[in-house]
Amino acid sequence: MRQFDLRHLQDRLAQAGLSSLGRTEASVLSTLDSLIDVLKRATDKHYLPDKKKFSEYGFNRGQQLLDQHTIELFGPFHEHGRAHVMVTLPTEAAGDYTLVSSLLEKGMTCARINCAHDDPVIWQGTIRNIRRAETEMGRPCRILMDLAGHKIRTGPIALGPSIYHIRVQKDRSGEVVAPGYLILTSNSESPSVDSSLFRVPNPRAAA
Repeated sequence: MRQFDLRHLQDRLAQAGLSSLGRTEASVLSTLDSLIDVLKRATDKHYLPDKKKFSEYGFNRGQQLLDQHTIELFGPFHEHGRAHVMVTLPTEAAGDYTLVSSLLEKGMTCARINCAHDDPVIWQGTIRNIRRAETEMGRPCRILMDLAGHKIRTGPIALGPSIYHIRVQKDRSGEVVAPGYLILTSNSESPSVDSSLFRVPNPRAAA
């Protein structure tokens, strides 16, 4: 649903005092079904609603799943509120227990280890300090390890040929006449059997 621009529809729904679909992530289908039901009730005097309960099709279940997955990922909520505090730990956390315990004391509930940095020895030292602080302070702390992704490395690139300016056939309105073709080839001297084909040398084609 987020692939579409719904602002015009949302404005009209809000003006009618209806849901503007702004908070439907946990129950998209149920919200749409409920909204359609309300609109039909308001515009069609012969409308007979079906007997299904929209709450059974997503309203309650969607929120239950959201709460369940949140707890599974970040751990149970603390007594001070329904919010988690995630801290990305530095390299020093592997050898500085005081740093880790002070963060836990100040409210850290999730420790993030960025695996794009350091190495397994550092990560293990950090984890040991977190587990020690958990035990001594009686406060749970989830550990989330952010795996490093692919790295794009670029090296020296040889200079290629000059830029080719291609003139295509256009009509009076300035539109390109179809069909139009562009062929990249390593043989720029080869004749074209079709005058609508443009041949441009491709320096990588021969590699």
